[in-house]
Amino acid sequence: MKLPALNFKQWPSLVGSYLKVDMKADALAGLTVAVMGVPQAMAYAVIAELPPVYGLYTAMITCVIAAVFGSSNHLVTGPTNALCMVILSLTAHLPAKYGYGAIEIVLLLTFLVGAIQLTFGLLRMGGVIRYVSHSVVIGFTAGAGILIAFNQVKNLIGVTFEERPVRFYDVVIQTISHLPQTKPFPLIVGALTIALVILIPKINERLPGAFIAVVLTGAISYLMGWHLPGMGGGKVEIVKDIEPIKASFSGIFHFPELLKPPPFELTRELGLGAASLAVLGLIEAASIARAVAGQSGQRLDFNREFIGQGAGNIAGSFFSCFAGSGSFTRTAVCFKSGGRTRMAAIFSAIWTALTILILADVANYIPKASLAGILVVIAYTMIDKRRLAVTWKSSRHSRLVLFGTLGSTMVLPLEYAIFVGVTLSLVLLLRVTGETDLTQLVPRTDSGFDEVPFERAAPSAVVTVNMEGDLYFAAAEDLDYKMLGCITSKTRVVILRMKRLRAVGSTAMAILDHFWEILSKRDIHLVVCGIEDDLKRVMTKSGLRNQIGEQNIFYADNKLFQSTELALARAWSIVEMEKVRLASEGAESSEHPGDLVTAESILDPKLLRFGNQHALREAVWLMSEMMKRSEAKTATPLFLQNKDGKLDGGLSIWTMLSVLGKDLPEDEELSEKDLRDHLRKSFDQSISEVCRKDLPRLHLETPLHVLTQTAVDADLAVLPICDEDGRLTGLVRSVDLLKGIGKSIGFNPEEELPKA
Repeated sequence: MKLPALNFKQWPSLVGSYLKVDMKADALAGLTVAVMGVPQAMAYAVIAELPPVYGLYTAMITCVIAAVFGSSNHLVTGPTNALCMVILSLTAHLPAKYGYGAIEIVLLLTFLVGAIQLTFGLLRMGGVIRYVSHSVVIGFTAGAGILIAFNQVKNLIGVTFEERPVRFYDVVIQTISHLPQTKPFPLIVGALTIALVILIPKINERLPGAFIAVVLTGAISYLMGWHLPGMGGGKVEIVKDIEPIKASFSGIFHFPELLKPPPFELTRELGLGAASLAVLGLIEAASIARAVAGQSGQRLDFNREFIGQGAGNIAGSFFSCFAGSGSFTRTAVCFKSGGRTRMAAIFSAIWTALTILILADVANYIPKASLAGILVVIAYTMIDKRRLAVTWKSSRHSRLVLFGTLGSTMVLPLEYAIFVGVTLSLVLLLRVTGETDLTQLVPRTDSGFDEVPFERAAPSAVVTVNMEGDLYFAAAEDLDYKMLGCITSKTRVVILRMKRLRAVGSTAMAILDHFWEILSKRDIHLVVCGIEDDLKRVMTKSGLRNQIGEQNIFYADNKLFQSTELALARAWSIVEMEKVRLASEGAESSEHPGDLVTAESILDPKLLRFGNQHALREAVWLMSEMMKRSEAKTATPLFLQNKDGKLDGGLSIWTMLSVLGKDLPEDEELSEKDLRDHLRKSFDQSISEVCRKDLPRLHLETPLHVLTQTAVDADLAVLPICDEDGRLTGLVRSVDLLKGIGKSIGFNPEEELPKA
């Protein structure tokens, strides 16, 4: 990673500027984060079944290192609920299996997580994060929230499980079986904590609900003597009973014993879990940093963010910390409290350290049930119902990833659940990108193109295929055979528009080469257009450029469809040259000229087309804009097309006025506002519901007498004319019919009429 050169001469001015402009805002934001985060950090340590002080250490050391090496101005790193749940799942059974202390195993795990994350950053793999669906984070977080809530019920009711549950259903079964043993005092403390954490922010959202809740419930428990050993089985367990918090940092530095050297079997068993923790931590940190950067306008460097997260966890493993990541709640508080630079996170760590030095004795009397109450509320907020609903409604793939991840957290160890979600996300991504999007472009007679679904265009001598998307090896498989689907007996030239292709490689060139060979054997020419510089280089190196021929290659231009129009001109010139060649060889022409007047001879190619999926207000706007620019005093009907580009109906001005003016009040003093409000009632009505659907299907070869009879029978002043496939090519007006009749009877208006 290339870092900017440091100019030490500028430091005094930079420091002076920071002290004047940003320091006060950062210090206050850091204090707000610490007040909210101290009880939260202690509670998260309880999730991992670690002493609460380790949560405070993680909120200090990991936070500072990640802020120094990271890029986000607002990301606050530290203990997180989801990571702590995974740590518990990974390490709880290992002390009995290997005989090492739980803390030592957690420190080894933290070091491994940091090493993996740092490697990701140094290898510049920050961009990989965007390929993991956000549905993975939503599903995993919701599942972790459910697990956290059920795991904390035992602390709320003051009971202890004889055997540690392995799966979620074990937790549920054991919790239900222990409900009759509920202790009243821990339940009172936990329930009061939940109530305070929920109600205090509703009174004033600036008040630190969790901090006030643990102080009040701790004071009540202390004054009532519920924490004393004399309470027997009804005793309220406090932080001091787990491991006392000391008002010093004399024991914070600790070289992990399992790093000298790491035991192979334990390290191997932790490897997959460390990788899942690393990935989850990076996804969390990147998602949170990106969300806040979207509001602050900051541009992030995810490679640097990965390095910051990895360095924070590596350093934390030597300072009694467990694996941490970016915290959504603490980061949001930092941003909303006015934090301006990365120093805000560092200040939050400083305030946390001062809290340990000043309030350690008070913190020792915080009830474990209070921390459990905080966690239950946090667990509930982790199940983001709004985002779950949005994901459910968005797409089938998002639903599959969401509930695949959520279900995995319920039935699998959490280290596997995160990989299930990530794998589902990547597999579905590859499935979506693994197929090149093919459509056909049909030239309009009045200029421009209609884009229609592949294989839906009418047979033509020239077929234009529009290719979009990725064209790497997975997407290129069988592509040549798919493209043959648009070829008919009439096809003489195929145009491939390759303007929007990405990830074109050697496999794609091989497929295109094979497609060219198939066309050549059928005596069909290949023309390509929209070729950009990257694709040009690949075609040149592969030899395909020389094979197709420079005269059949048209390069991308700033003007939209410029290269396509040139390719089309080239294609039709090939068709004409073949006709001339066949004529010279004595081939009979397939055309049969005659004097019969048809729709083609009196066709007007200028017409208004509109998609049938639009609303009436859009049709009104289009017609009014066209009338402004038209010199004609009469309006042409609006002809509607379906998604295949085929004629679907007609909409006249009279029809639109009939719908808009329906039930119009007869009050002569009707205000302009009331009239506007009445007209708008029909604006959202679909034009496909009010258009005329019984339009005749007339073609270019339709003779004059049929056109005339149809116009009379259908009471139409304008007749739509379609091609063989039902797509609009132009129209015939009543005045055109009169001209055609005059032509058929031999009347020439330019000649002088005979005198009587």
